[in-house]
Amino acid sequence: MDKGKLSDGICVLASIILIAMSIISITRAQRMSYEVNTGFFCAFFCLVPLILRRLKWVTLPLPFVLLIEVSIFLHAYGVLLLRYDFIPYWDTVTHTISSITVALCVFYTLMVVNEFDPDTRFKAKTIPLFIFLVMFTFSAYWEVFELMVDELTGTNMQYSPWDTIRDLVCDTAGALIASTYAVNYMKKNSENSFVDSLKLHPYVTKLILPFHKE
Repeated sequence: MDKGKLSDGICVLASIILIAMSIISITRAQRMSYEVNTGFFCAFFCLVPLILRRLKWVTLPLPFVLLIEVSIFLHAYGVLLLRYDFIPYWDTVTHTISSITVALCVFYTLMVVNEFDPDTRFKAKTIPLFIFLVMFTFSAYWEVFELMVDELTGTNMQYSPWDTIRDLVCDTAGALIASTYAVNYMKKNSENSFVDSLKLHPYVTKLILPFHKE
């Protein structure tokens, strides 16, 4: 099967399942609006890789698309079925997988910058460091975001100070796993071949590097 069609199929399937779960949560489980809205919101985001490919903006690698779908699906599943409340380590699992996903996104972005901007070169030895720096910054702001949401909406995204520390540890683990993958990937693959596989639209490259001159 064509990888693009397989990728699209995975996105559609994940989205349909989450929409169905959200509707069931409304009609039978009587979930709160926060939980149901999270389900529908995640269902839409499951379609983002498909939309990007169909618009010919970027074709994401199939394994990365699968990781994105797993991250989104597990989070929505945990919210809709209250797994975060009743399974102690559900948050640890979902947060770690999501951290790997975000860290890989950082890695892929750095490779694109390396390929298109001759004035900005991230050496292979420094890319893992940049992944960690970006992830630590993202982690800190995410915890602040969770606190703000809790204070403004009355949700319970941050269960305790221990939950915050655990999330930061998960982010560190995700960055470490992604950095290890990045080092091994760069040993076996060239930046040029990877960027070519993305099939980036010219407008996307200009959006990423607005000051780059052809």
